[in-house]
Amino acid sequence: MKISRLMYLLLSMLVLMGVTACQSSKSEPAHQPPDTEAVQNMTAGAQDHDEQRPEYLPADFPLPDDAKISTSHSEIKDGKKSMLLIFSTEEDMAVITKLYKDYFKTQNLDDSGQNIDDKNIIIQGDNPEKNESWSMIGGRLSSNEGVIELNVTWTEL
Repeated sequence: MKISRLMYLLLSMLVLMGVTACQSSKSEPAHQPPDTEAVQNMTAGAQDHDEQRPEYLPADFPLPDDAKISTSHSEIKDGKKSMLLIFSTEEDMAVITKLYKDYFKTQNLDDSGQNIDDKNIIIQGDNPEKNESWSMIGGRLSSNEGVIELNVTWTEL
């Protein structure tokens, strides 16, 4: 594993631990099934964030319409492209979960792992056909009710 890929993975894990540690312990009502139309409309949000999107983020990666990008970084190290994207959204967790489960399903990830519940989302895996690796880690912010923060890393293998 390359150093930069390891650093992105460690950064992702730190963000997840921070998000999880700040979780509120109060119970929340069950979520309704996500609105499929809302998920489809979110893909258009990517066009609004073109200037802030990391250079190497695949063009088909969907962003919610209300995404607020806090970190956008691309680099080439040892001839391999990589990127880091951190953004937040006020969309419902069920809608976000559906959006990204559907997206990553189309990426045909091998050796993938998913851990998804009503407060957190973790999706990681490699696509050997496209020679790339993905990691998405995020969850609800207890310090900012109603906000989900997501950390996405992508690297060439």
